[in-house]
Amino acid sequence: MKPKKKPPKKRGKRLPAGHQGRGEPKVSTGERRNAFGLVASSDSPDQAVLPQADDSDGRGVRLNRWLAERGVASRRACDALVQEAGVEVNGDIMMEPGYRVMHGDVVKVNGAQVKDVRRLYYLFYKPRGVLCTAEKRETRPRVGDLIDHLVPSRVYPVGRLDEDSEGLLLLTNDGDFAHMMMHPSFSVPKTYVAMIPMQMTHAEAASLRQGAWVDGVKIVPESLKIVRKTRAATMIEVVIKEGRNREVRRLFARHGFGVKRLKRVRIGTLGVKGLRRGGLRPLTRSERDELVSVAKDTGRGAEVEIDAKTGEYKPVRKKFASRKKMMTRKRSDGQVKPMLKKKIMTRKKKGVAKKKVGSGRRGAGRK
Repeated sequence: MKPKKKPPKKRGKRLPAGHQGRGEPKVSTGERRNAFGLVASSDSPDQAVLPQADDSDGRGVRLNRWLAERGVASRRACDALVQEAGVEVNGDIMMEPGYRVMHGDVVKVNGAQVKDVRRLYYLFYKPRGVLCTAEKRETRPRVGDLIDHLVPSRVYPVGRLDEDSEGLLLLTNDGDFAHMMMHPSFSVPKTYVAMIPMQMTHAEAASLRQGAWVDGVKIVPESLKIVRKTRAATMIEVVIKEGRNREVRRLFARHGFGVKRLKRVRIGTLGVKGLRRGGLRPLTRSERDELVSVAKDTGRGAEVEIDAKTGEYKPVRKKFASRKKMMTRKRSDGQVKPMLKKKIMTRKKKGVAKKKVGSGRRGAGRK
């Protein structure tokens, strides 16, 4: 007797073209309450990395930032919400995203008063086939579909992992913390393990360490090493400190290698150990503070200041010495020694450009 064939597996219903998408994930009040109790009983911090913007200087806070800090939506979405006349300030409809919210102002969104929310920090293991977008019209699975019923209020991914990649992803509602983790100036290291379906020699690995040009910018990995090699595949560990779009895959593609699987296994001091696919856990206070210290100790992000125009936090740039200081240096005996030769300098006087003759070029001053 011939064995009976197994019936084919039923696939999920495919949404038709032109479908409105999944929309916002539906979460009940009980699920929100349970999620709040879970994070409140843990050692997760409830205060922001940097103090919230306030009106201590008498200037107030921009409305879009004020709403984003309280978890209403992203700043761009808050701008659209304000322009659609969905925000009220002290009973009046406000349609200016740049309006300055002062202490004591009552702000309502769609008739509901906006209240302060606690800061949330999570570590999530994103599976393959899941998108990091929050687009309502998206028909494929999103991160929000997996975690919205496990968090007490809105959180968003810090950075992105493409659909075909998996691994660690930070989730938060603290914009300053997200900025520290994503901005290249803070240089937070991220470790990936890539599998290519072929053998790679050590000479080819050395060529990969030199980096590649992608979109006019040279991408150079912090470190790259072969961790495992078989006849059919090679496992490579890559550490990078930037956050450009699909930079690991594009780096390998520039050298003729296709990445079959890509996994982010470490962000700063946080590893993937103990977290299964699709798992979510709140960060402890020490883990959050360690990530912040890594961001401040590496790259150009040693200090942070407030931008006077936008009110946002940004890393302090190192101020270069003036040209006069660069042209001189002190010797061990205390005397000042010039480092550069005099150059021909132009000076305008009474509308006529004159040249100051110097010794920077042979034959200068001869007729």
